[in-house]
Amino acid sequence: MRFALLSIVNLRDVPFISLVIYQTDERGISDLIGEISKPYDDVIDLLDDLYAYEINELQTDSQDLYRDLMGAQFPVIYRREVEGTREQITRNEEMLVDLFELDKQDDQPEPVIPKWRLWFRDKLEKVIQILKTKGIKTHGN
Repeated sequence: MRFALLSIVNLRDVPFISLVIYQTDERGISDLIGEISKPYDDVIDLLDDLYAYEINELQTDSQDLYRDLMGAQFPVIYRREVEGTREQITRNEEMLVDLFELDKQDDQPEPVIPKWRLWFRDKLEKVIQILKTKGIKTHGN
């Protein structure tokens, strides 16, 4: 049986899922088999991941995720705190910031277009409009 611990952790104002997966053998001993950290988009993508990793039971500390997963009839347990999930993000913060380019500047200046190009573009757009409305005359017309 596989079970997992899940938290949503904000890293540089981007929500990340932190999923720690355990495998339980026939003697009842649980071994850590995977740790996954990636940006959280929506519950549908999360459900796809949970089914892909063959998770049978999930424990989460997020009430929103708990409600969404219960609505999707996924076996989930709500706990106030799950161990190891937040530490995983903290431990790998530098790598995640580099991997998902969280420090990248979104406010890059727009390229400046020279006035002669704007003038030329306007003239071409007018010619295109004339051709569309009047059509092109050929020798056969």
